[in-house]
Amino acid sequence: MAQLLKEDPHRKAWDESLMDDNRAISEWFDGMAEGLDLFLAGKKYSERKNDTRFEVETGLFYSEKTAFSDATSFNLNLRLPNVEEYWHLTFSSYDETKERSATQTYLRQEARERNYGARVGFFKKLGNIRTSFQPRLGFAGRFQISHSLTFESVAERPNGYRVNPKLEFYADAAEGAGIFSSFNFNFHLSHNLSLTFINEGDYKDRSHQFAVTNGVSLGQRFSATKLMNYGVFFNFSNEPNYQLAEYILQPSWNHMLYKNMFGYEVVPYLNFNRDFDYAGYYGIMTYLRFYF
Repeated sequence: MAQLLKEDPHRKAWDESLMDDNRAISEWFDGMAEGLDLFLAGKKYSERKNDTRFEVETGLFYSEKTAFSDATSFNLNLRLPNVEEYWHLTFSSYDETKERSATQTYLRQEARERNYGARVGFFKKLGNIRTSFQPRLGFAGRFQISHSLTFESVAERPNGYRVNPKLEFYADAAEGAGIFSSFNFNFHLSHNLSLTFINEGDYKDRSHQFAVTNGVSLGQRFSATKLMNYGVFFNFSNEPNYQLAEYILQPSWNHMLYKNMFGYEVVPYLNFNRDFDYAGYYGIMTYLRFYF
């Protein structure tokens, strides 16, 4: 049956049409970026390939305790090889500089806050430490300015594990100044299995809120395009005093249907939250992602 599906001429024609459409859109973005690059630089100085990338994500969110919601977001990472040396420009429909912790990325259980804006990233390596400074101008009903200064390093150890320390100083108009730190470990158990320990802390000066996330995630790779994760996460908060705010059981299935073009992710979860006396409730998140 699988062989028949593989050789189906209608499926083959659909695949070729999809790839042609994706290639045409990608070439349009590359051409636009290259034209802007040459206009700003005056002439061609670099032979580097233009790595401009456009991503569109549609998310569907359902929880036993909240209403169903959905949202579509985009991120345009504009690269200008002839102009840039250590910086690049990004346009997005959300504030990607806020997605610094586990609770704001793969533990996020609701749609991103709509915040259109542009970010300029300045990057420099200081030895083995990667530094970045990223000011952002956003609009969410009113104009907002935020800044982020990050120091990050990755150390590969010879006995099969990797250490990833990170320190970030940030400030924005809504939340004030803050400090985020993480110290994560990743162990390669086998060719298809990896184990990650997550340790993060985030302090906000204006509200004096300190949030900590500790967790462990087992990743199982079935192929180059299929990945399953099994995670357990514990979130702590100092409001009203330092205690366990919630713990979450969360598997996830990630499948890239067409390499560098289209994929989806399904993330069911079981949440035990302090606000509901740690009585478990379920939910599910699904994502469709397009890459150009």
